[in-house]
Amino acid sequence: QRERGSVAKMDVRHRRLFVPLRWAAKQALVQWDVLQCRRDPELRKWLPALLGARAGHVVIPSRAIAASRAEAASFVAEGVVKAGDRVLDVGAGNGRQAIGLLEHGISQYAGLEVIRASVDHANGAFRGLGPVRFDWLDVANPMYNPGGRTLPKNVVFPYADGSFDFVVAGSLYTHLERLDVAARYVAETARVLRAGGGAYMSWFKSPPNTPTASAIRTVFPSDHVLEVVQGHFDVVTSAGGETTGWHDQWRLFLRKR
Repeated sequence: QRERGSVAKMDVRHRRLFVPLRWAAKQALVQWDVLQCRRDPELRKWLPALLGARAGHVVIPSRAIAASRAEAASFVAEGVVKAGDRVLDVGAGNGRQAIGLLEHGISQYAGLEVIRASVDHANGAFRGLGPVRFDWLDVANPMYNPGGRTLPKNVVFPYADGSFDFVVAGSLYTHLERLDVAARYVAETARVLRAGGGAYMSWFKSPPNTPTASAIRTVFPSDHVLEVVQGHFDVVTSAGGETTGWHDQWRLFLRKR
């Protein structure tokens, strides 16, 4: 018992030391990347939107921009978004997803997020960079908003029916825990989309993953996901999700009936 207690104390001390060290190392990478980005005007213009966040993920600017551009290009290639579209990003975080979409000429971007600090930051960070706004969704989630007032199964997006032409939800359904909650989010996505509008969702599926209701990594059986999604959407195409890798999510490109 004494030995286990000593190991536990060492683990606590390790974590208290490791987390600040990891944060400091990440900040050093960010600052180095900022110096490199300043040499490229096409990267430099987005720096105000990617720096200074106190909540959510700390990103390396050049990597975040490259990922946003690649994802937006895939949406365009699959025909689920085009120039002039009104876009909703559910689970927007600090707004990285907006960059590539704005560069493709969308007319409006709304980011819906449960972390209030991310919403406040992003509304200031994107000011003057395009037709962008962020809205707070006060829904309970043990990982991102444990004190949320609305139960996830009762969530209602704060937008009118048919308000958007495209809805993107990357790494959202991977944290929703329960299939009935995921079904509610899918239904709300369909409601705020116009008829024929496009959508993108990413999931962890089983197989190859083991089903789990963890908010850290939610996994549903693939046939259950398709049953929920196809209640509202046609699947244009799908990709990924063939391994258990953290970044290998099952990507669904969809069209509302």
